[in-house]
Amino acid sequence: MQTQMVKWGNSLAVRIPKVVLEEAKLKEGDALEIEVVEGRVELRRPTKIPTLAKLVSQITPENRYAEFSDGAEVGKEVVEW
Repeated sequence: MQTQMVKWGNSLAVRIPKVVLEEAKLKEGDALEIEVVEGRVELRRPTKIPTLAKLVSQITPENRYAEFSDGAEVGKEVVEW
């Protein structure tokens, strides 16, 4: 199904056909996430639980935890490489 982009202020808007809105159970005012993935534009409902990929992408040297020890090894915790 094709749709059309229309001018909306300084932006563009995508008209979503009624049949698509009904099938996706979307209504005016619903929040959507928009992302470009491999050259495609994807719209989806916001996820309440972040994906592992999203969490990993937010790791920086500044927010990384340092290693810690809470006691001596008691089993097979130590792995020799």
